[in-house]
Amino acid sequence: MAKCRVCGAPAEAYLDYSRTYLCPRCFNDYYERKVRATIQRFKMIKPNDRVLVAVSGGKDSASLLAVLRKLLPDVEMTALYINLGIPQYSDHCEEKFKKITEVLGVESLVFDLKRELGFSIPDFRRTVYRRRLCSPCGTIKRYLMNKIAVEQGFSKLATGHHMDDIVETLFNSYLHGDVEQIVRLKPVLPSTHPKFVAKIKPLWNVTEQENLFYATYNELPVRTVGCPLAKGARSLEQKRYLSSLVEHIPNFRHVFLSSHMRKLLPALERSITAPPLKECKKCGMPTSGEVCAFCRRAELVLGKILNQSPKFKV
Repeated sequence: MAKCRVCGAPAEAYLDYSRTYLCPRCFNDYYERKVRATIQRFKMIKPNDRVLVAVSGGKDSASLLAVLRKLLPDVEMTALYINLGIPQYSDHCEEKFKKITEVLGVESLVFDLKRELGFSIPDFRRTVYRRRLCSPCGTIKRYLMNKIAVEQGFSKLATGHHMDDIVETLFNSYLHGDVEQIVRLKPVLPSTHPKFVAKIKPLWNVTEQENLFYATYNELPVRTVGCPLAKGARSLEQKRYLSSLVEHIPNFRHVFLSSHMRKLLPALERSITAPPLKECKKCGMPTSGEVCAFCRRAELVLGKILNQSPKFKV
């Protein structure tokens, strides 16, 4: 059996990008040091911040909540779960969310999409998004996380995006020339509008595999089923492609992200100007257009499919 590189105990975790074996205790120390270094390097959280942590019920956001609670016990922190109304999935994830917040002693908020706004993600099956439900799902979650953070007076919104997520998004954005998306994707996205809360990604330098190790070694309650609506999603194909790259070049993600941050992003920031934000004519939240993406999708599913009026301000 391989030995831990640090203490010599039997190793369980193998980090392919650095060819390092670690035992559970030393891995936890390593993981927490990495997250602490990321928070400090990018000045993500200040002592007087009120942090809203988005938790989905999966290993990544569970690891995020657990490590933030351990590293920053004196920072005011609340966990948010958005129940999207997906059968055999959303309620299961909500159960895991309630368990982890109870175990960690973290305040919690639950937003039920169907109960609060009158529709759920499966309702989009009857719209033009029927074969790409991840698109409206992402739009709705991002909108609600920001809106709830604003209304509840939080100064930071933390999400569990990890290195694999970031590299996948960057890779796809470079492939399609989406320079605005590339410039927006940062460890810290500062507030540029009174109704736009600063977004932080403390797991920026952590891989998905490392989140799995951390959740496992700390016995965190996480979901055991996958989202049934994600089957066949284009993002899954991209994940498989990038995984094959990593098999041949284990440090591909780290080199790609490092090159992006040191060389490409600074050059793009000098030439790309973000469009000014205005307030949506229907809901009043920030948008670059007249009507925000959330309102357009909500009106689509409520008005044309369910024949209802939106329950939110229009």
